[in-house]
Amino acid sequence: MVKISTKLIFAIIALSPAIAFAQAGNIGVNTANPGSTMDINGSLAANYKAVNTASYNLAPSDFHVSYSGGSDAVFSLPSSISGVGNFKGRIYRIKNNTNFTITVNSAAPETINGNASISIPANQSAELVSTGLTGTNSTWEMLSTGASASSITASNGLTLSGTDVKLGGTLSQATNIATAGNNLSINGTGKVLVGTNTVPAGAANAKIVIDNGTANGALQIKDGTQQLGYVLTSDANGLATWSSTVTTAFANNWTSYTGTLVNPFTGNSGGDNLTTGISVNIPAKGWYFFRSGITITSTCNDYWFYISGIGEVWKAYCGSASPDPINFVPRDQTRVLYFAAPGIYTIVAHKTNLVVPSGFNGGNPSFYLDFVKFQN
Repeated sequence: MVKISTKLIFAIIALSPAIAFAQAGNIGVNTANPGSTMDINGSLAANYKAVNTASYNLAPSDFHVSYSGGSDAVFSLPSSISGVGNFKGRIYRIKNNTNFTITVNSAAPETINGNASISIPANQSAELVSTGLTGTNSTWEMLSTGASASSITASNGLTLSGTDVKLGGTLSQATNIATAGNNLSINGTGKVLVGTNTVPAGAANAKIVIDNGTANGALQIKDGTQQLGYVLTSDANGLATWSSTVTTAFANNWTSYTGTLVNPFTGNSGGDNLTTGISVNIPAKGWYFFRSGITITSTCNDYWFYISGIGEVWKAYCGSASPDPINFVPRDQTRVLYFAAPGIYTIVAHKTNLVVPSGFNGGNPSFYLDFVKFQN
């Protein structure tokens, strides 16, 4: 009876939580030959805590913390301890069961893998272990994030910083940016450099720089207007299209005036902006070569045809004070005029005094006015 009571006493003492035992070697549970410091042949339980508040301080008694709140949450790790009480090796497992984000903060100036905090996305988890270090060292290591943290990498224009994958890396493979109907804008005071990392001389105000070295063909723009020998030209709004620089004026591509010529000089007074019935249709901006011919028989006077705001297309001065009618010369004349925009331009006439000519366009051949574009 005494022997049984002694064994019971020792068993009670061994199981008492107030008494600690030290033993050299390994300890086994449900195993006679433990192969590790603690060898458990069976299940293992640790603290499980459910949290639904948006702010939570991880406690020494926590192990697995499951979040099911209704908003983004902030979890705070405990400050590390130097010396007695150091909890090197402590493990926290955090599971996010929501569609929100959990931010896990270390106690400043401590870090988690070099970062002040990590984020646990919706329906993901993270496992952290204390390194036992203090101060600005990496006091926590992240063992895993979600199910595939060990395989997270960043490349081809991305940079990985802890668990933060962000733009800013080097493009290392062919990349197609499909905007799917959306605008792609590049803003700011910087520049877009193609083929170089250095802004060349003279490009201080340029937003796009293309450096193709000594190879031809650094720029290609196709919009349907491109042709051999064309140059890129701009309208008043800066919209560029391809257009020719020169049109040969002797290539039988002349355009004749439209309308029916009427005598603008039949009025009994001299004047300006007299109706001629003539107009020209200019197809595009640029320089145009005009040629025209008319015979006017009159007493001494000055006559000309012109386009308001552009210039004259034919002009004759009185060269004789004779009271008798004369033919004004030269009959055939040429002009070079510039048009800043396409359109239909009206030709009007001018005479200097009250003398009405006794003859109008009495020459042979009849009146003509032709024009052709020869340069932008």
